[in-house]
Amino acid sequence: MAPTPQISSEAIVEKMTAGATKPTSPEGLALEGWAQGFLVGAIVVMAAITVANMRRGVLLHKLILFELFLGIFHPFFILFQPPVYGWYISATAILLNSSWSLHNVIAWLKIRPFLSRRWSIVFIGTIIIAQPYWIVEIYANFTYFNNINNLFVHTRPYEAIFRDPWWIISIVILMYNIHATYKLPFTTIVGLSPRFGILFAAMILSTIFIILDILAVTTHIFSTRLPDGLNPFWKLAMAFKCLTDSIILDDFKTALDKLMRYKMRRERANQRLSSYPETADERDTISGLSRQRTFELDPLSEEAAQERIGSGSVEPGEVMDFATALNPAMNSKDHARRIEAMANNVDSYDIELPEFQTDSAEYSTSAGSSSKTSKFG
Repeated sequence: MAPTPQISSEAIVEKMTAGATKPTSPEGLALEGWAQGFLVGAIVVMAAITVANMRRGVLLHKLILFELFLGIFHPFFILFQPPVYGWYISATAILLNSSWSLHNVIAWLKIRPFLSRRWSIVFIGTIIIAQPYWIVEIYANFTYFNNINNLFVHTRPYEAIFRDPWWIISIVILMYNIHATYKLPFTTIVGLSPRFGILFAAMILSTIFIILDILAVTTHIFSTRLPDGLNPFWKLAMAFKCLTDSIILDDFKTALDKLMRYKMRRERANQRLSSYPETADERDTISGLSRQRTFELDPLSEEAAQERIGSGSVEPGEVMDFATALNPAMNSKDHARRIEAMANNVDSYDIELPEFQTDSAEYSTSAGSSSKTSKFG
């Protein structure tokens, strides 16, 4: 948080022992301002995405939104001058550290369906065991940024140990189950749902910035490259970790099960599409069979059938069969066009019927009255 202790750099340690101050160089102010602005903007966008997609009554969705709420207050400290500068950092660090612990709880909820009861208890139990460190870290943060002592110099290098292992483990468990349980290549998953592509990219980037953060606080690699001992890497890591929570709100098993169901529906639709006849004689035969089957299964009057279609109480398959029965001119190409539309959209599909006629009256259906939408979210 803010200026980062570099325990292997004598200059930085000496500076910290003398007391923490706000960055004063133009380079330091620019770097810290950019990093804080990036984090605040990312959290605002992710909160909007979460609110737009969350479902009422789902605890996991509420926890993700609360995690973002806790994390948004800290990245404003560059705007204040001492002594408010030190008080604001140390006060909002309580919310920030709580957000990190909550992120681990969310990671547990997301991968819990993949864990046995024993390992689930171990996972959440170790998160609880790590909390005393954060109590010490909060105290050290307050004393350091208010120029009382330099305990923070000695506690900050261990922060990643108590913050990130559960997140890394959850990534490993997710990747293992995708490969071993669902047997889906990553390219297939990304092709079916770009959300998973964003999820994988965010996981990779967050891991990279976690490593850079560890190097920044335990070595002098960046001590001569970053002004005033500043460390923007934890802010970038936090942004991408939060993105993995908000881009897919459900637990990973639920999201993967939805993806598998969609994949199976699309494969069945493609099989039906490939099985449609090509010749006129074959289409006439299929049209006659469909007409006969429709009236055998649903012997309604035209008025009653039209009422069902208008109310949207029939399935798309029923509507298409009925339309074919009333209008033999609507051949297999019309069916194929609808099935192809269903198969080519991962998020939603709409089935729309054209106008069709009978000998007694003209009927028409619109997308609003005869469409059915299935969303992957």
